[in-house]
Amino acid sequence: MISPDTYFGEADAATASTTTLTAHHVFRSIEDRLKWRTAASGVQVIVGVKGSGKTDLRRYLATTDQIATLNLDADHAYLGLNAATVKESSGRTKNAIATVLLREFAHRISESAPAGNATARKLKAALDASTATLRRVTGAMDVSIAGINLRLADLLKREEGNLVQVAIEKLMADVLAALESKRGAIMIDDVEDVFPGTIENPLFLEGVVRAVSDINTRGKDRVHVLLFVKHGLWRSWYENQREYDRVRHAIGFLSWDHQALIELVARRIAYREGIDIGPGDLDVSSLWARKFTWTGDPEIFMRYCTQYCVSGPRDMITLCNLAAARAGRERIGQQHLAACLGDFAQDKVYNLNADYGDTYPNISQFVEKVFQGVAATMTGADLAQLMDSRALLVPSVDEQFRHLRWYSTATRERLATIMYEIGVIGYESPQGRIHAIEDRSLPTADLLSKEAISVHPAFRPHLAIGP
Repeated sequence: MISPDTYFGEADAATASTTTLTAHHVFRSIEDRLKWRTAASGVQVIVGVKGSGKTDLRRYLATTDQIATLNLDADHAYLGLNAATVKESSGRTKNAIATVLLREFAHRISESAPAGNATARKLKAALDASTATLRRVTGAMDVSIAGINLRLADLLKREEGNLVQVAIEKLMADVLAALESKRGAIMIDDVEDVFPGTIENPLFLEGVVRAVSDINTRGKDRVHVLLFVKHGLWRSWYENQREYDRVRHAIGFLSWDHQALIELVARRIAYREGIDIGPGDLDVSSLWARKFTWTGDPEIFMRYCTQYCVSGPRDMITLCNLAAARAGRERIGQQHLAACLGDFAQDKVYNLNADYGDTYPNISQFVEKVFQGVAATMTGADLAQLMDSRALLVPSVDEQFRHLRWYSTATRERLATIMYEIGVIGYESPQGRIHAIEDRSLPTADLLSKEAISVHPAFRPHLAIGP
C-alpha cells in the first residue's frame, strides 16, 4: 500500500527537504513583487490561509538566496515578548519591535558565524552599542544567564520615546555598516507564536507590520524583512485597524488558481519520476497521465480534481495522496478521488476551526448548523436570508453562538461575508466559480448582489449537499 503521506510529497512544506522544496516550488505572481534580493521596495507582508504556501515560499526564498538570515517561527521563537499586555498605539510599538528584531538579528548572526569573521565582530559591536544606549531606559534590560532581553513594556514608556528612537536609528546604521556590501534578512512566520498574545491583541500586529516597514525602508536593498501572516489574523487586524493605510502598499496575498494547482501536481510527478524540467518544458497533461487516468478531455478531469481545493497546495496534495492510497498500484482515476471525498470533506469542515477559530471561535459548528442540507446554489439575497432562517432567528442556534463576539455583533450580511472569507461559499463568474483563494477583497455589497452563490464542493459531502 502506498503511503498517503508521501506519494506526491509532503503536504506541509515545513517537513520538506531543501532538494524537494526547490523541485516542487510553483512560482506565484507575488514573488516578482517582493522586497527581496536587489529590490529596495515591494511586498513585505505575505498573507495567506493555512495551507496556501506561506512556509513553502519562506523556505524557498531562504534556500535560493544565501544571505545572512534570521528565521523566527514556532520552532525559533526567541524573543519572549507578550503582545497581549501591549496597549500602546502601533506608532509607539513599532520602534520597540524594530529595536528587538534588529538586536536579535545582530545577536544570532554574529553568534552563528565562524570565529574571527569580520562581519560577525562588527554586528556584535553594534549589539553592544545598542545595549549601552538602552541601559539608560529604566527597567528595559532583563539580564539573565541566557543573555540580555528587553522588557517591551519599559521600551514603550512615553518618557523614553526619544531615546528608543535614537537607539533604533543608530542600531540600523551600525548593522548596515557591519554588513558592508553584504545583505541580511529577517523572516517571521507563525507570528502569533513569535509574539504570543497577538491573537488576543490584533492591533499589536499593526505595530509589528509598521516595524517591518520601517526596517525595510531604512535597509533599502541591503536589509529585508518578510512577515508571513495567517489570513484570519490579518482579517482580525483589518477589522480593528488604526493605521492600516500607512502599510497597505506593503501587504500582498497568496492566491492559487486551477493552472497553478495542476502545475503543482505535475512538478511533483516529474520529481518522483526523475524527469528534469527545464524552462518552459512543463507538459502538464503528459506528466499527469503518468499517475492518473481519465477518458476524454484531460482538462475536465483536472478541473474535477482542483475544484475541491479550498486553501491551495496543501488541499491538492492531501487529496491526491489519499486517492493514491486508494488506487494502490493502479493509476488514479475519478473513482479513487470520489471515494476519498467523504473523509476529505469532514476534515475540511472541522479544519475551519484550526484555520479560523482564533478569529471566529466555533466556526465549524456554525457552518454545520447553517448549511446542512441546503441547496448547492443560491442568490446573494438567499445567502443573507439563510443567516436569519438558520441562525439569528433560531433561538437554539442563536443561544449557542451569541456569547461569541464575531457572531453577537454581526448582521446577517456580515455573517454571509464571513462565509465567503473562510472559503465555504463562492460565486459564479464568466471565468467560472470564484472563491476567496482567488479573490480575497470582495466587498459585502458585491457578494450579496451575485445571482449565483454556491457552497464550495469540498464541503458538500459532509453537509449532505448535492452536487
